[in-house]
Amino acid sequence: MQITVLGSLGHIGQHLVPRLVQDGHNVTVVTSSERRFPAIQALGAKPLAGDIADATFLTTAFTGADAVFTMLAGGALSDDLIAAAIQQASTFRTAIAAAGVHNVVQLSSVGADKAQKSVLCTRMYVEREMRRLAGVNLAFVRPVGFWDNLLTFIPQIRNQHAMAANIPGSTRRAWAAPEDIATTVADLLERTPVGTTTRYVVSDFASGDQVVAALRAALRMPDLQYVELTDDQYRDGALAAGVPDALVTGMVTMGQGQRQAYRFYADLDAHMPELGTHGLSTFVPRFVAAYNGKGDAGNAAPFAGGHTR
Repeated sequence: MQITVLGSLGHIGQHLVPRLVQDGHNVTVVTSSERRFPAIQALGAKPLAGDIADATFLTTAFTGADAVFTMLAGGALSDDLIAAAIQQASTFRTAIAAAGVHNVVQLSSVGADKAQKSVLCTRMYVEREMRRLAGVNLAFVRPVGFWDNLLTFIPQIRNQHAMAANIPGSTRRAWAAPEDIATTVADLLERTPVGTTTRYVVSDFASGDQVVAALRAALRMPDLQYVELTDDQYRDGALAAGVPDALVTGMVTMGQGQRQAYRFYADLDAHMPELGTHGLSTFVPRFVAAYNGKGDAGNAAPFAGGHTR
């Protein structure tokens, strides 16, 4: 197959592209910088540099493709970002139609079924816009929170021996690894179901208490604690750290939603996929390596679902 992939060799692409090439496909990887060309070519894929906001460029990138993988870039929550997300989805739709692509896999997120104004709400608007495509097999991939989001706690764990959030430590939370997301995306690109479908990706379930217990043992830090914050405490801390107010509001709202996991995960629970292979026990060694300066904590996406590169 001829497959075009957006997202360069980011969190998902670095696992997706080798899988597709190994499966014998001709893969074009869209990147924003020619500096990534050597790494993409080393994997056996064809690099193509350009701006995904440019419908003419995307039409060229998609022309001749049997299937394409589309995704948003990350960013802070704001009314402007919501409008930008809708515009980007409209650009995807225009290019897909102009290029005559019949199979599309779009990276979305858990929570895209809700109108809640959290950091995930842009995905809801993107799905709505993409569903306007006619005559296209469209698969939405909705991963849950990325394991790598937990790497952002490294400074707090190092300095305070604590992991703090506005979610109770006992709350059931779902997590996904980029490797498992890439597997799902690859399967859907190779065999896109007819019509419009949604596929969730879950690698494991683990509460904050369970995560801390695993890290407490792995880091040999017996006093490591999970600390539940009030919404106000969480907001004040995030603002003091320089996080934009609009984004803080979305983060607080997402925490509120996860405190009612039976509602936040309602659609996920109704369409539960088979769990992936990269669970908590797989992630902990990666966390420890990053904590000890042997991994790349700097590339962690700051928040869940789409939010990916």
